[in-house]
Amino acid sequence: MASIDDRNKAFWNELCGSTLARRLGIADDSAESLRKFDDWYFDFYPYLFDHIAFDRMAGRTVLEIGLGYGTVSGRLMQAGADYHGLDIAEGPVAMARHRAALLGKSANIQTGSALAIPFADATFDDVITIGCLHHTGDLARALTEVARVTRPGGSASIMVYSAVSYRQWMRAPMATWQRNARPEFDWTNADDRSRRAYDANLEGDAAPSTTFISPAEAESFLRRLYGSVTVTPRNVGDDFLPARLLPRALGRRLFERRLGLDLYINCAK
Repeated sequence: MASIDDRNKAFWNELCGSTLARRLGIADDSAESLRKFDDWYFDFYPYLFDHIAFDRMAGRTVLEIGLGYGTVSGRLMQAGADYHGLDIAEGPVAMARHRAALLGKSANIQTGSALAIPFADATFDDVITIGCLHHTGDLARALTEVARVTRPGGSASIMVYSAVSYRQWMRAPMATWQRNARPEFDWTNADDRSRRAYDANLEGDAAPSTTFISPAEAESFLRRLYGSVTVTPRNVGDDFLPARLLPRALGRRLFERRLGLDLYINCAK
């Protein structure tokens, strides 16, 4: 059986966001098309600016893990970061390199695994990884690797999926109640149905591996690695309630801090 890295390499070679790009009518990687994608992305996830300090990245040595369509990559390069990018698959690496070329920026972008980050200890001022580490097959190891390459005084901005979001309550209320009432780490791979609800490719196949973690579990684990940890649930999706009953902006304001799909974790060494 292929290793999790090999399966992830094959699956994520199709850019995360490809389904969205198709829905937006994007069929190429021109500057105009990428700008259209990025505008949608930052409009849908406006709170990214609360968790990634783009305005202070100039001159800082930054590693991004999990590159997807390259929206965050491009913004970090534009901000003047000494940018390094890492992804398990060639597709996202090629897209990030393409964005660097469009921007006229020099960047170090390479393939590699978050389970064995190919950099020395304490290399980076900031490590940013949005929606990636929960797919590695070993979330604990990936989180530890991120801490290893973060310098003393540096920071990490991490997004992983919540084990106690509204989607989990809807799908498995008893298990979610137990996880919420008495947080216990569960590093196992979620079932195929749960994985597909969060990430599926254009063919409808689920991501090879997805691990969920609760806010309490995330804070407990990461406080072993950092001096300061803040965990903030975010994101209410279109499956929460129909937009005609509850616009997403209102749903986010009312419910995301308790039931959000994603955990945005800001750590400082």
